[in-house]
Amino acid sequence: MKSHYHSRVLIVTYAHWEGLSRLPALLHKAGCEISVLGVPDNFPAYSRFVEHQFISPSDVDAVVADLNVHLQNQTEKYDWIVIGDDPLLYALEKRRNEAWVKASFPTIAGAEGIDFITSKAVFIQRCKKAALSVPDFDLCSDRHELQAAGQRLGYPLVVKEAQGFAGLAVRIIEDEAALSGIHLQHQVIAQKFIQGRLASAAAIYRKGKPIAWFSYYRSRTWGDCGPSAAIEFKVFPSLEKILVQLGELSGFHGLCGVDFIEQETTGELVLLEQNFRPTLTMDLGSRVGVDFAKAIGILLRAGADSEAHPPMQNDAAKRVVPLFPQDVFRAIDAGDRRGLLKWILYPLWWREMHWKEPFIMFLNLRHIILKLRGRKKVNTRRFV
Repeated sequence: MKSHYHSRVLIVTYAHWEGLSRLPALLHKAGCEISVLGVPDNFPAYSRFVEHQFISPSDVDAVVADLNVHLQNQTEKYDWIVIGDDPLLYALEKRRNEAWVKASFPTIAGAEGIDFITSKAVFIQRCKKAALSVPDFDLCSDRHELQAAGQRLGYPLVVKEAQGFAGLAVRIIEDEAALSGIHLQHQVIAQKFIQGRLASAAAIYRKGKPIAWFSYYRSRTWGDCGPSAAIEFKVFPSLEKILVQLGELSGFHGLCGVDFIEQETTGELVLLEQNFRPTLTMDLGSRVGVDFAKAIGILLRAGADSEAHPPMQNDAAKRVVPLFPQDVFRAIDAGDRRGLLKWILYPLWWREMHWKEPFIMFLNLRHIILKLRGRKKVNTRRFV
């Protein structure tokens, strides 16, 4: 029995990502009963909107095994299973031939969709074949191939692992001499560096079709390749066509993020990658007229009219929106005292703090205080 809830949703999490803590409130607004299955002390479990918690050992394969057992024990199926982080997607990919994994994976495109989601190498090759604008690239298996790529593509050179997240699998190589410290154990992507402004979009797909999205410049990031720390909303007219093509390639179903660069000289959007899981800006769309809670209702409703035109993003006032706690940690690491003081003295920024989630707020403040005291090293990958 679903009581007063419209849908049952299970969030599965392994990676201790703070950004995922925004999802329960969004799902609650959409009328969902929310359960969380994940490792101890995962961020979503601290949400006051979560009805049920199921704790797994702190091992990604154990989480996947527990998910299998948990789903078998359900008398009533979940309406949506949200795979919350990349390590879980990679662990599920290893068991891709099992029927329950096929049913849980967020794509309707079968094995081709799984490959597109879990391999950055497959992603960029298929995007290029589909005539999507991506940086010029070479696939390299040893240092000699990497040197040849550097000579062809020029420096700085972007080097990406086939799997990775939070910027940890991306390196920017400034010159050929810097290649001497790289030892390849598997194939990587050597990618041309594109001059321009970094931007992203948060999107919701229903069975391969985008039903809502909004976009923004990444005004500040926590580390060169790390998570966003502040954003500036921006409408990109050519983005819809890109999102539609990506959906056709992936068959993706759920919340995701798309990263791209607005090329400096031409203004063309050059696609970098797609993150096939909820991103930390997912709850900000309502500020520019894109209600993700309403879109989640469409995603979950059987027979919903997915052909209706998605809501259009409003042209918002051009102001930078800081993200909490990411921008606080960025300011601490960068020695940006002015930026840190703004969080204390500037009331307009206080609205960015998640007051409706007191336990998550307390947890974040605790991390900040410990870091300010020099007692805690905070890893950016926890706050994507």
